[in-house]
Amino acid sequence: MFKKFSDRFSPLLAFLSQPPVVLLVVSLLTYGIFIPLLKFFWDDMAIHWIANVYGVEGLQRYFSTNRPVWGFFYQLNYSLLGDSPWLWQIFGIFWRWAAATSLYYFLYLFWVRRKEPALWAALLFLVYPGFAQQSIAMVYGHFFLILTCFFASMALTVLALQSSARQAFWLHFLATLLAALNLFAMEYFFLLELLRPLVIWYGTAHQIADRKARIFRTLRIWAPYALVWLAAVIWRVFIFNFQTQNYQPQMLTLLRNQPLSGLWQLLVLAVKDVYTTLIVAWGQVFQFSSFVGFGRNSLLMIAIFSSLTLVYLFLAFSSSHFKTGWEVKPGRVWLKPGLIIGLTGLILAGVAFWLTGLPVNLVFPFDRLTLPFMLSFSLLWVTFFYALPIKRPLRNTLLSILVMLACAHQLQTGVKFQRDWDLQSRFFWQLTWRAPTIEPGTVLFAHVLPITYSSDNSLSAALNWVYDPSGVKGDGAIPYILYYPSIRLGGSLGTLQPDLTIHHDQLVGSFEGNTSRSLALTYQPPGCLRILDPEIEADNWMVPLQVRETLDLVNNDLILPSPQARPPDFLYQPEPEPNWCYYFEKADLARQFGNWPEVLHLADLAFVLDDQPNDPAEWMPFIEAYAHSSDWQTAVSLAGKSAQITEVMQPVLCRLWQRIERETPASSERDHALMEMEKLLDCKLTADS
Repeated sequence: MFKKFSDRFSPLLAFLSQPPVVLLVVSLLTYGIFIPLLKFFWDDMAIHWIANVYGVEGLQRYFSTNRPVWGFFYQLNYSLLGDSPWLWQIFGIFWRWAAATSLYYFLYLFWVRRKEPALWAALLFLVYPGFAQQSIAMVYGHFFLILTCFFASMALTVLALQSSARQAFWLHFLATLLAALNLFAMEYFFLLELLRPLVIWYGTAHQIADRKARIFRTLRIWAPYALVWLAAVIWRVFIFNFQTQNYQPQMLTLLRNQPLSGLWQLLVLAVKDVYTTLIVAWGQVFQFSSFVGFGRNSLLMIAIFSSLTLVYLFLAFSSSHFKTGWEVKPGRVWLKPGLIIGLTGLILAGVAFWLTGLPVNLVFPFDRLTLPFMLSFSLLWVTFFYALPIKRPLRNTLLSILVMLACAHQLQTGVKFQRDWDLQSRFFWQLTWRAPTIEPGTVLFAHVLPITYSSDNSLSAALNWVYDPSGVKGDGAIPYILYYPSIRLGGSLGTLQPDLTIHHDQLVGSFEGNTSRSLALTYQPPGCLRILDPEIEADNWMVPLQVRETLDLVNNDLILPSPQARPPDFLYQPEPEPNWCYYFEKADLARQFGNWPEVLHLADLAFVLDDQPNDPAEWMPFIEAYAHSSDWQTAVSLAGKSAQITEVMQPVLCRLWQRIERETPASSERDHALMEMEKLLDCKLTADS
């Protein structure tokens, strides 16, 4: 039966058996489903905002002090792809696949045309679970673009060693150009260039038996590459020295002052980081408890796509049709070069991070530092599995399961990014509902928001995109900034004192503001976003302390009722259907301007929903509106609901009712309501109490 199926679909199976196609299919099964679902995260948001508002020239300024050569790729690719999020997701997946494919050809040539181990190494690279930022497609698409240049350069070098002299010259020339792109574009893979002499050494093993002659030829072939590497070193250290200013080699100071202690710390750090990124990273794929809370639909999607990956790999490596021409060569001599290069690569990949004190771990955003290690991990795991005394079917089955589990882990990460985007989208819609317009020059203070894959810097870019979509291209003034005080205090935010100047340089422009021109907000889903009321919320312990400490500075008069800001269509559209948070935000806005009939109208719409407040403070604008409309019974009832949820609300409600007492006319009904609230809240509200 299988033979009939194989004969019937022979052309298709032949196509699907090609290693680049295998890598493409696994790429799409692992990352492709998220193409229409994800938008911009982390630095992607800031870079897209700069490109959209300031144009390609803005990108040039942004990268002028931060990888200027790399910036040219951004300028070119943005000119081609624009602001379409799904095109950038394709861009990121394409370059992840291109890097894996170029790695395959490099190892295929280096291991003397052994397709199977080369493909397994490329597959492990493709789904490596230690790096979980594939969804930040613009930034890491460019990372993998550079990594593709590096792997392609290595492949051309090996091919040159196996070619005639005339062909070898041009192959080395192209390899040198690609190596230069890697070296001058960015620093992540800079030291990996020093693997090239090892590659040349092992690549000439079958050509020259004499050791001295082989050393001489290796050095002669490597010389042009070494000159390019030295030129890049000189450029980075003496000409473009911004990176050496930003990242100081702290470990060198310790090694000079306390050599033994420094060496020990360096060794411990290296062992810990290698263990974390080599062993613990792959151990994540066996942590099935991490799937708890994902929901049935997400789990079903993960199960389907990871299972399809397993079935496809089983066919690719087990079917007699797929084995045709795979040249599974006997012998294990090829394992030693892979092991040596893998171990050497671990050291070269980590040196820069260890000397500068950057933490290599699996926690976002520092898992990006695992990228230079991925070549070594692929080599070491493949050599490990091929060194085991097991038969080919069992080895391929074990590797297929490992890739499937890593695929499931990456799918799980994709779901996390999708949900994170939903949180960000709701954040900005709720903000615009509550604050239709914000005066320029305003700083928004917030606790570290539960939007994992965006910093306050990237959210500031989105904030400006929402409230100033046309941008200010002339004077370089950036009108808005969002700050996490817990992170910014002591830096661009000196102290939380009134009337202090805030200067924040965004490379393409600067925000110039004042601590007294600020708003404070909290956003703790499923609760709604709330612009904090400084008059009544100083003692609200449900609000993080780092935000409450800013309440003496805020000025809610910076919020204007019109015109209505709207998030960019290609980012946050469509607008959600009216729900509890919509009516709450609109009611709180109407409360701010004393439009009590509007608050009551919104209450009528909100209270018939199945939804309910997830934060007891969300009752407050309605309590105040009913009080101002002399519906004291409803005001008391809602206040009782809020106070009943948690005792923490009592001092907050006390301040609210003190304001109500000041701003409403005296009446017997009011006095009775105030007396009830005094008993409930244990606070003074009337003159006779």
